[in-house]
Amino acid sequence: MGIKFFKSRWVRLVGWIMAIIMAIVLALAAVAKSSYVEDKLIGLATEALSKELQADVKIKHAGIDLLAQHISISGITLKDMEQRDMVKIKEIWVNLKLRSLLHGQLTLRSVRIDDVDLLIVKPEDGPANYQFLIDKPKKKSQHKKEKKGSALKVDLNGAIMNNIHIKYNHEPYNINQIVYHHLYGKHTLTVHHLIAAWNQYKRKGITHWNIDSGLLTVNISDDGKKKNIDIKGLNLRSDNQRPRRNTGKPHHGAFDDGHFDVIADLSADILYTGKDSITARLTRGCAKDTIGGIDLTDLKSDIAIIGKKVHLTNTVVQQGITRVDIPKTELMLPNKKKGTTLSYNADTIFVRAILKDIAKPFAPVLQNFSIPLNVRLGLNGTDKGMNFRGIHINTDDDKLVINATGNLRNFSPARELTLHFFVHDMVAKPGIKDKIVNQFTVKKYMMYQLYALGVIKYHGEFDILWKKEKFRGLLNTEKGDIDFNFEIDGVNKYLTGNVTTDSLKLGELFQLKRLGDIDCSASFSIDISKERTKEMRKEKEGKLPIGNVKADVKKVKYRNITLKNIVADIQSDGALASGDVTMKGNLTDLMLQFSFTNTNEMQKMKVKPKLKFRKYVEDD
Repeated sequence: MGIKFFKSRWVRLVGWIMAIIMAIVLALAAVAKSSYVEDKLIGLATEALSKELQADVKIKHAGIDLLAQHISISGITLKDMEQRDMVKIKEIWVNLKLRSLLHGQLTLRSVRIDDVDLLIVKPEDGPANYQFLIDKPKKKSQHKKEKKGSALKVDLNGAIMNNIHIKYNHEPYNINQIVYHHLYGKHTLTVHHLIAAWNQYKRKGITHWNIDSGLLTVNISDDGKKKNIDIKGLNLRSDNQRPRRNTGKPHHGAFDDGHFDVIADLSADILYTGKDSITARLTRGCAKDTIGGIDLTDLKSDIAIIGKKVHLTNTVVQQGITRVDIPKTELMLPNKKKGTTLSYNADTIFVRAILKDIAKPFAPVLQNFSIPLNVRLGLNGTDKGMNFRGIHINTDDDKLVINATGNLRNFSPARELTLHFFVHDMVAKPGIKDKIVNQFTVKKYMMYQLYALGVIKYHGEFDILWKKEKFRGLLNTEKGDIDFNFEIDGVNKYLTGNVTTDSLKLGELFQLKRLGDIDCSASFSIDISKERTKEMRKEKEGKLPIGNVKADVKKVKYRNITLKNIVADIQSDGALASGDVTMKGNLTDLMLQFSFTNTNEMQKMKVKPKLKFRKYVEDD
């Protein structure tokens, strides 16, 4: 009985103690919810924050619920030095673990912040409006470090922010939600849809830009050794309020920076961060613009940033099957204080190119070009232009080999852009020339002549200008050498130029057995307007180019007879080519009138001879 009595008495004692504790907690909770305590808490918090930040801080409401162990604060306003509302928060709700205070640690189970408005003003010639927050607490924290003793440790398990509105120098930015949690030794910060919009002002008008970050996630391990950034569904859009550049122009590329709609995914590991340096590894990247034709399936690089210098190593860029490998690149970013501009250098770039991969964005004519090309070059430049060094291009079978150098000048305005290449040597062996031509879905002319030239070697240069291309150089072929200079006028749609040769086997090229080597020069003008040629060929059903050729023949062999001083004039309307050949004599001119309808059947040419007598005087 004694033992039972003792036990029952102990149970009653514990019950009484628990009842007293509960009563005290309920009393404290009731007191904490009173308006007096609330006003006192608001006053203490406002005074402490204002003193700590040395700024005007206001709080409308604050409450404590000891039973639920949570604190709520609403109507928070922080003003900057100009008395502008820099931070406005509708409500902060904190769920905490009170028992952790006994161990000198404040554990926050969760924090929720709703409806945040931030004003950030950062003028070019002065400090930002938030600078006082960085400067003042920094001095205090340094002073606290000098004091002995342990401070209260704060442990945050999770937090969420909803509806963040940021105005940065009058430009609006919105964030739907930011979520933070600490779990299994890893800190994770997730940003849902950072949305921004801005205008770009150009000579032709305004381009509206929009960006949506999609899902941005930052992971950091407790020891800080592992850091990762992952972006999924990044969307970049632009609209210049004008039709796309290729509207009504099916032969123009679809790429247009005035009409972007790119979806991208990126993932990077942050390897090191310092005061003025950071190293990272871009492990995964892809970007796609379904309308413009950009489809980057792989993007990788090791990145090191030290001050204004950026080092990129092991960079990979892949569009379709086309792959670009850049072992090492150095960039110097612009520095206004030092007056330096952007510059960059890559010693060697390797490219495995399938040109049809860039057909949709840049050149639809290449849509069937599937011959693999291997390219190697060096590159350096600034924001004004770039230089191409040691360009080497070859096919897998080496039937086509090109070595060249080049440069690109005057990025802006577009009308002054110039691209220049000097081809040191090019070799095209039999089998590759017609194979290259057959990659294009265009009507093909003089294919027999191209085949008959045999091995072609070339050295010369060409320029790509605003709606104009210029080509010049020397062709060495098995049928003779040809010196040429011609120009493509993209405005008026004409191909003009001249060619010179001193020993071309013209008869073998055009299957005219009686015609031998020729020494001549010629000028030509060919209509390359698709609209004009289409209309003419529809009317006459022709298979020939439209234009004219004028030739001055110094010497030519015909049936083992050497003829000199011959002038030829050829006119072609697309269906019929006709002309006159005149060999001038002292008293008479020997003339031939000819016509043909197909360059591959020149043996069927119709020829009509004429004799022209000159006027002469008695001395003659």
